[in-house]
Amino acid sequence: MGYIVNLTVILDAILRTTASNMTEIDTLKAMDTHVRSGRRNNIHGDIRSFVTEASSIRSAILEKDLVLEKIISLIRRYCSPQNT
Repeated sequence: MGYIVNLTVILDAILRTTASNMTEIDTLKAMDTHVRSGRRNNIHGDIRSFVTEASSIRSAILEKDLVLEKIISLIRRYCSPQNT
């Protein structure tokens, strides 16, 4: 779950800054910026909190795809223009 959200956030940042001609160095810089910004840790913290909370309501997970909803929520939160 964390890898999906982090990868999406990094790709969003890359596409917002350089829509084309992306080099390997540019990619590594984008990844490093993501890690140094603390966003990776925030995302993983949000996921840990979600997992702890969701484990206490296991029956709701069977009725609804809470994991997918959380992934979408985190991507929207961390890919919003004010977070770039």
